[in-house]
Amino acid sequence: MILVADSGSTKTDWKFMGKNNSFLFQTSGINPFYMSDDQIFTELKDEVLSKVNNTLTKVYFYGAGVVGEQKTRMEHILSSVFSDVQAFAESDLLGAARALCGDQEGIACIMGTGANSCLYDGAKIVDNIPPLGFIQGDEGSGAVLGKQLITMYLKRELSDTLAEKFRKRYNLDTANILRKVYQEAFPNRFLAGFSKFIYEHIEDEQMYRLVYESFNEFLERNVYKYANYQEMNIHFVGSVAYYFSDILKSIFKENNLKIGKIIKSPLNDLVNYHLKHIK
Repeated sequence: MILVADSGSTKTDWKFMGKNNSFLFQTSGINPFYMSDDQIFTELKDEVLSKVNNTLTKVYFYGAGVVGEQKTRMEHILSSVFSDVQAFAESDLLGAARALCGDQEGIACIMGTGANSCLYDGAKIVDNIPPLGFIQGDEGSGAVLGKQLITMYLKRELSDTLAEKFRKRYNLDTANILRKVYQEAFPNRFLAGFSKFIYEHIEDEQMYRLVYESFNEFLERNVYKYANYQEMNIHFVGSVAYYFSDILKSIFKENNLKIGKIIKSPLNDLVNYHLKHIK
């Protein structure tokens, strides 16, 4: 009986696979880079443990921020919550690669609240251009799209029609926006929330161009740096890639690139991956 988690900065999707039943549920995002041991422990104990009734044998946790020493730390916390269980913690990027590519080589990309990518050889990540977060990188992510939209709004670069719709929808002034971005927790979540506005108005030339250029920048600054990218299947996971998939496909066609899977969530594919490799 296994439990698999896909955790981003905004939410964590879980899937339990038992002998006679399976089910999905969702909790808040768990990121060890931003959260203390106590915060993570409490979240797992209060929101997850009771749902699986201590019937687990293995827990696989894939999450943003699970790199380097955070991997060992996260595995220790998982083992503390779920007794007598083998606990494995890996990066969300490896989770994306396993879900998208399985045992095949390819390029795996994340495009959700944040963005990332890697070259995967069918077993492990062999190259990764650092995403650098929404301040210095994360091209194509929800946070960057939201950042660009807000900048256009505050700099009076949106059309009058769009600016009025934005103002009525959110009623945010400059002081409120700056406080949420520079002083409050999880500014990436706040910024990514505006990607819904972009999606709802994607027929507007300004919104289409915003997404189109950000996706192109993601490819140029990340994917095009990998060896033999022209011959590789390039896969995507995440809500931004999923909902704006028509734009992605258009860019791939224009540049003669090989587009692979585009999925909203990696969870089901991750579960299948582990069921296939379970010993």
